[in-house]
Amino acid sequence: MENKKKYIIISTMLFQTLLIIIYNISILGSSTLVNLKKSIPFFNIFIGVTTILILISFKEINDYEKKEAELRLMKSNMKNVEELITLLRTQRHEYLSHIQAIGAMLYLEEYKELNKYLRGISTEYRFTNEIVRLGHPALTALINTKRELAKEQGIAFYIKCKHKINLENINSWDLCSLFSNLIENAIEAALASEGKKWIKIMIDKKYDKYIFKIENTGKIKDEIKDKIFEAGFTTQTSVGRGYGLYIVKKIVSKYEGTINFKNTDKGTVVFTISLPSEVNKYDKKVS
Repeated sequence: MENKKKYIIISTMLFQTLLIIIYNISILGSSTLVNLKKSIPFFNIFIGVTTILILISFKEINDYEKKEAELRLMKSNMKNVEELITLLRTQRHEYLSHIQAIGAMLYLEEYKELNKYLRGISTEYRFTNEIVRLGHPALTALINTKRELAKEQGIAFYIKCKHKINLENINSWDLCSLFSNLIENAIEAALASEGKKWIKIMIDKKYDKYIFKIENTGKIKDEIKDKIFEAGFTTQTSVGRGYGLYIVKKIVSKYEGTINFKNTDKGTVVFTISLPSEVNKYDKKVS
């Protein structure tokens, strides 16, 4: 649908250009300008109307691309929650299986086999007590799932929550979208960095504000520092990229918060987000 709109816009612009050329040729080749002068108002109206339609179409396409980016993020967040639920269910099933096996070996007094079995599951099994609980169910699911994804890519992931999150007046979708974008951005930057790759998330509360810090290996080049929050700006070649940090900035502004970043002397970049613990309830969409 959007590709058709783009073709229509291009065709309209070409038609405008062709019409202007024909009109100019008519003026140059005409012996009298009386008839041409009469058609000038209609010509100007036509050009004006088509130009307005083109501008409206450009805006609609831009809005569509933003909504597509938000939809992809929503699907990604839903997938993260599903993966965490699956992980918890799988571990629950494995817990029961391990308990039954351990009970059987104890009953049969197979202590050597039991010792070997316990050593095996202690090194290979991921326990659910590794899950860091943040006080916000949706954000807990998101960040813990992102941590597992980062670990699978060889990135160490640390979470330090000094204060449980209680942001009832901020939509869960907005909060998850904010962190999903920041963490995905951090993962990309960490993968591109040299040496040990890691990400650290710190959550704290000072007075009436929650402070979130996301630090990762890598840095932001000086020449793009002023552009990273612009819609459509990206250093990647993939189509549809460049809206992550733009959406982050919009969400932070929507809830009257602040966001800033800086490169550190140890070869990392830190994003710091401040959100008020009590804000007005906003129903408007991030755009």
